[in-house]
Amino acid sequence: MKGVIRASLWESKREKPFYLVYTVKNRFWLEKNRVSLPCKSIRVFSIAQAVPPWMLSQQMFTPFANWYDLHYRSIKDYKTETERIAYILEKLETQPRSILDVACGTGEHARILSETYGYQVDGIDLEPGLIEIAQKKNPQGEFTAADMRSFSLPKQYDALTCLFSSIGYAETADGLQASIDCMARHLKPGGWLILEPWVEPDEWKPELVDASESFDPESQTRILQARQASTEGTVSVITIDYHIEAPNRNLSFTETHRLGLFTRKEIEAALSNAHFETRFLPKGVLTNPVYIACYTP
Repeated sequence: MKGVIRASLWESKREKPFYLVYTVKNRFWLEKNRVSLPCKSIRVFSIAQAVPPWMLSQQMFTPFANWYDLHYRSIKDYKTETERIAYILEKLETQPRSILDVACGTGEHARILSETYGYQVDGIDLEPGLIEIAQKKNPQGEFTAADMRSFSLPKQYDALTCLFSSIGYAETADGLQASIDCMARHLKPGGWLILEPWVEPDEWKPELVDASESFDPESQTRILQARQASTEGTVSVITIDYHIEAPNRNLSFTETHRLGLFTRKEIEAALSNAHFETRFLPKGVLTNPVYIACYTP
């Protein structure tokens, strides 16, 4: 076991526990967490040997785009989340019909809002791979690869959504204000923004180390995900290691996600600066808070 630095336990329906083992700088992790590793339960892979160097430099969801839905559909309740969003939309003073989903990912919320609730939904996301999937799912909408801090589309909407804590990717206070300003420019006067924030600074857990597993019986694909967190100033940094097992292919790679730790005061100030009147719901999307903001230029 010499040289093993970190291990994550993957709970599954297998007869024995499964450990994903790989090296990191913190060589005291095993000792601190009192983890014992029975040899028969260990599978080892080396990130550096598994993927070419150019892939290691990629950030965000670029390498993971093709497996995003397979993994998150098994651990994220899109249907119930979208049901809650639709409920909020229906309770607004003015009923929206057109929606822009900012940081839309693969367009799963957009798909349900369109197919189940009849909204006309477009979307933007920074990752072209995710946008390509979103457009295929939502052929009636327009999905564009763009940065939430600087996007420019040729129309305005009745409502905007920014879900799954994606506003954290604005990263800095200036990025937050730029994103909110962009959203305001794409709303009709009296339009609505539903914004699901990332965690606040006092809720952030920089010691986070966790793991999750998903399995798709149709494609016989298993995805193992391990996360480790750290902090750089006011930015939360999450390093995510993936190991994907498919019938004819195994793949391992690493992503780095940087999300700004914004306080409620900072978010409300940014909304106010962009001429939004804001309400805060502590439990807006399932157990997560949301800001409901009306654009009043």
